[in-house]
Amino acid sequence: MRVAIATPEFLPNWGGIGTYVTLLAKEMSDDVELHVITLRRGSLSDLTPETKEILDRVNVHYLGSAEDFFLFNSQFQLDMLFKFKALKAQHKFDLVHANHAQMPDLFLRFLDAETPSLTTVHTTIDSQRMGTRRSKIPLRRLERSEKMTYLMLPALKFLERMYFAKGQHVIFVSEFIRRLYSKMYRMPKDWRIVHNGVDTEMFKPMPRSECLSKFPRLDGLDSMVLFSGRMIALKGIDMAIKSLALIYKETDATLVFAGAGKFEPWKALLDELGVPPDRYIFLGGVPYPDMPYLYSLADAFVLPSYSESFPMTVLEAMACRVPVIATDVGGIPEMIDSNRNGLLFQPGDPRSLAMSLLKIIGDRKFASWLAENARAKVSAELSATKMASSTAEMYRRVLEVRS
Repeated sequence: MRVAIATPEFLPNWGGIGTYVTLLAKEMSDDVELHVITLRRGSLSDLTPETKEILDRVNVHYLGSAEDFFLFNSQFQLDMLFKFKALKAQHKFDLVHANHAQMPDLFLRFLDAETPSLTTVHTTIDSQRMGTRRSKIPLRRLERSEKMTYLMLPALKFLERMYFAKGQHVIFVSEFIRRLYSKMYRMPKDWRIVHNGVDTEMFKPMPRSECLSKFPRLDGLDSMVLFSGRMIALKGIDMAIKSLALIYKETDATLVFAGAGKFEPWKALLDELGVPPDRYIFLGGVPYPDMPYLYSLADAFVLPSYSESFPMTVLEAMACRVPVIATDVGGIPEMIDSNRNGLLFQPGDPRSLAMSLLKIIGDRKFASWLAENARAKVSAELSATKMASSTAEMYRRVLEVRS
């Protein structure tokens, strides 16, 4: 079985969907011949031996290169339109696997009805916009991709509707996304929920000395609170900052931000709220292979998002045995049972987040118990191996239906 995964995000630099595809490439069963059709981002010299091994397991076809977080999706859709036919003729693909909300095979849905397609729905346009809108941050202060989504919202929703109308086989990454989809669109005839998974061999507690060798500037932090993700309004970064402003005088917590995007607007908010510069650090983008070492230095991980589907960062933190504090939104409650393997709070409530941080920092025994339960949860139920196995089953089902 030859499967072509169409994704603008892949090695060496990737976001959530890129991580998802990388894990499928690593864990997919040997009877599936995977081809990854993608755009080149960054330098192949950035690859570690582990990620080079992943590349050796799949066939990678670069259709071009891109840097922009929004426009590269449109570029990739056009590249797929003009270049996929030749790739298909050469490699005899049995199935195309795409990921939404990127719609990488948008034009193929209308021009290539012969090749069966499967779509993993990670989010929807409405879900993305809902999260940004809940942040109440003015348009002028939004990151470029969020601005473009707002300005092009009617067109994007129209394209999404047309895209889903042509899709008969769907994976939803959470029950939340399935419910949201069903309220807006007719359910496909063939679907299943396959939760995102995490590589529990890669993401595990690391020795502190090794961690500090990779992040020496974090040495000496007594209570490190980590946020990892794109520096966009949807992620609730303002809530993390406001919660720190409430408690920095009564705790030694330092907030560490890891993620691509402009940090200047968030630094301005920290300054406006009077948070001392020695109580926060912006690391910028961190190479994915280094993330287990960063998580392992954290005393708590926070994800105060206004909207999420089934975030990889929460799984990664749980696997590294780090106490997680996240908003009770989207698919996060499917991952976290509050007060058992993490803590949940309502979005837009910095005081509740602040109280949760004090609880984790002030009660190390409780924090350790949560973290142990979290690691056990992802190991038993949310591994990348299980995700890849369920996805392979869906591949076979799609081809059986079409045969």
